[in-house]
Amino acid sequence: MWLKLLEKVLANSYKIHHHFYQLLELKRVHKSFWKKLLWSWVIFWIVICAWMFSFYNHHAIEKRKVTLASMCVERARMLQDQFNASMTHVQAISILISTFHHGKNPLAIDQRTFAKYTEKTAFERPLMSGVAYAIRVLHLEREKFERQQGWSIRKMNTVQQNPVHKDIHMPEKFEPSPVQEEYAPVILAQDTVAHMVSLDLLSGKEDCDNAIRARESGKGVLTTPFRLLKTNRLGVILTFAVYKRDLPADATPKDRVEATDGYLEGIFDIESLAENLFQQFAGKKTILVNLYDTTNRSQPISMYGSEVYVDKLEHVIALNFGDPLRNHEMRCRFKHKAPLSWLAITTTGSTLVITLLLGYIVFATMNHMAKVQEEYNRMVELKKKAEAADVAKSQFLSTVSHEIRTPMHGVLGILDILLDTDLDVTQQDHVRTAQASGKTLVSLLNEVLDQAKIESGKLDLESVPFDLRAIMDDVLSLFSGKSQENGVELAVYISHRVPDMLIGDPGRFRQIITNLMGNSIKFTEKGHIFVTVHLVEEVMETTDIEREASSRNTLSGFPVPDKRRSWAGFKNIGQDGRNCSLSPDRISVIVSVEDTGEGIPQEAQPRIFTPFVQVGSSISRKQAGTGIGLSISKCLVTLMDGELGFVSIPKVGSTFTFTASFTIGCSKQSKIIYPEFQCMRALVVDSRQVRAIVSKYHVQRLGIQVEVVPSLDHALSTNLRKLSSLSLSGLLAGRKILVVDDNYVNLKVAAGALKRYGADVVLAESGEKAISFLEPPHTFDACFMDIQMPAIDGFEATRRIREMEDNINDRIQNGDASIEACRNISNWHVPILAMTADVIQATQDECIRCGMDGYISKPFEGEHLYRELSRFFTSSPLMKCIENF
Repeated sequence: MWLKLLEKVLANSYKIHHHFYQLLELKRVHKSFWKKLLWSWVIFWIVICAWMFSFYNHHAIEKRKVTLASMCVERARMLQDQFNASMTHVQAISILISTFHHGKNPLAIDQRTFAKYTEKTAFERPLMSGVAYAIRVLHLEREKFERQQGWSIRKMNTVQQNPVHKDIHMPEKFEPSPVQEEYAPVILAQDTVAHMVSLDLLSGKEDCDNAIRARESGKGVLTTPFRLLKTNRLGVILTFAVYKRDLPADATPKDRVEATDGYLEGIFDIESLAENLFQQFAGKKTILVNLYDTTNRSQPISMYGSEVYVDKLEHVIALNFGDPLRNHEMRCRFKHKAPLSWLAITTTGSTLVITLLLGYIVFATMNHMAKVQEEYNRMVELKKKAEAADVAKSQFLSTVSHEIRTPMHGVLGILDILLDTDLDVTQQDHVRTAQASGKTLVSLLNEVLDQAKIESGKLDLESVPFDLRAIMDDVLSLFSGKSQENGVELAVYISHRVPDMLIGDPGRFRQIITNLMGNSIKFTEKGHIFVTVHLVEEVMETTDIEREASSRNTLSGFPVPDKRRSWAGFKNIGQDGRNCSLSPDRISVIVSVEDTGEGIPQEAQPRIFTPFVQVGSSISRKQAGTGIGLSISKCLVTLMDGELGFVSIPKVGSTFTFTASFTIGCSKQSKIIYPEFQCMRALVVDSRQVRAIVSKYHVQRLGIQVEVVPSLDHALSTNLRKLSSLSLSGLLAGRKILVVDDNYVNLKVAAGALKRYGADVVLAESGEKAISFLEPPHTFDACFMDIQMPAIDGFEATRRIREMEDNINDRIQNGDASIEACRNISNWHVPILAMTADVIQATQDECIRCGMDGYISKPFEGEHLYRELSRFFTSSPLMKCIENF
């Protein structure tokens, strides 16, 4: 996806630049416009970033609100559930007291029983600090009640004003309750509030109001928050009325008051109980919780929590504690201030920085493009002026060259006529000197004219058929006299893969070769000059010349630079040696001119192709020249879709290499063969292999069959071998030979070669068939096995055949198989010879390791075939003598 986006951007960038340049040319865009656009861009993105910051910050606040609400709801739910559980259990105790205390005679519940029961069931009331029961006593019954209980009814307000320790109970210090219509002294109390025994609940304002509301409503009621006895901590009291009998659902308040027998109170120490409850939460330190009695909305009463907070974010939840006349709320806040929204800061900050940088880059780019456009316009003007000057110069050179060539033509013509007259030796020498000077001047004029045509772009190439080998012969003969005078070997080698006829410009191709060889002739005083022509793809393969060449194994024996470095920088040659830009009917040839001359100094090599520049003053004095030939050659090579390069080592030599593309022409009907050389054979004896190959190339062009040997000893040995190999017929006659190859053409060729000597040939196109044919016992005398085949190759097939032979041999030796059934052969081993075009030593070694007996190189040669087969088949005494020799 990113690559496609990049491609679209790159595809549209040209259009953007084009429109921009049009705007620049029409002068519609000024610098002030870009500044205004930049400021607009900056202000726009500042507004966008401010909005982004507000958005992300608001999102963070909302998330914080949701978190606070979740934590607050969790705490409120637990507080509500535990309060409801406590309230339900207190109501159950009130029913218990009504049933077993007032409904039984004698009483079933006393203080000890009540205290023990409430202590054991305290877990059912998780939020209560204690439970107490007060009985209703009328004023007429007070004296009798006090005698029965053994203590006086005491006033509660006194205790509130003088709190005592929880473990101290001193009733004698309490003031008696004042005279009133009725009393509600505590007779049963949990141990935690045992100090309330004998206290009159109706003497306390909160307890009195609670008791009255409870007996009239028949429901549990709560007091306002107030300071509890003894602990002086903030709390509330839950009160239930205990009735003497069951009341109907529609009982009036008066009926409920008359049926009231007592009051059951549950004491809530809000501060301590809420603190213990909220300590259970993992995030107890994260938020602050406040409980309020909001019955009076204008003046809410704080029941729990601190009023000091630093975060204004608040979440409020209403609480229902069962008393419809009292309202309660839980308010939650975070303990600490909201942290900075790093997401908002980093996102908006990064966006702002990126947009500012982008704006700056665009602004700087536009300024730069404007400057580039101005420079471009200026350069266009300069280019036009330079081109006009070049055209004027070219026209001048062309005119001058033409005007000089005309009189020079007359001078050279008169000199030719003068040479035909009677002149003495001195006069002839003077005329020839003048003639040579005139030809040199004409050559100079031709080069100058070519250079002028190249610079003006008026040099066109012809496209006609020509024989490349004939051109090379002509150029070679042109320089042969000079090379013989200097004692320099001169040779040409053209690969057989180069077509006979090509279509191109033979004159310009000859000019390139002549320039390069002319330079070599000028600067080579010993050694050789060697020209090679190959197809470009051959340079990636191992050609005859490349295989035999080395720094010392050269045409003359003198060292030369590595010619591969001369084309190392070519761009049009791919890894497979092909020029991908050529059509199928065109080829690219590569030509190398190698010499053992003075070489080119390192400091002069970078300017070697510069027109009218010579490599150095010392060389200039030795050999005259204009320094324009290589420049022209490079231009001509470029016109031929080729490249020109070189490698040079001072005092060693130079190699110039160029490529050129041509269309493949129609081949000649028949090659020119000199009749006097037909049916002749030649033996070239040369210890220098490169020179031997070149000699073989030229002799073969005469129609002579050539063989190369490195020495006379080899020559004698080879000659004898040749003589004895017309005996292959006697060696192979009647022999049954298996030929294995997956290529049908190779099978036919091999079969034809062997049948020519009288062999009975059987063909197999795969390794599997070869294994089935050669399973002992069989009637084959030998096998020619191709190496590279699909599925089972030659190596694997040979291994399996040898395994079968070993198996049958072991069976014969152990008596498991009769020798008669195996054609009276006690030791099976059919000769297997590898057929390969690979002469690498590693391949030959692998042939021996897999069990092969030798190898025959493709294509078949009689000498090699006889040498290999004679090791296995019986031959005549003469052949044995030759082998021994």
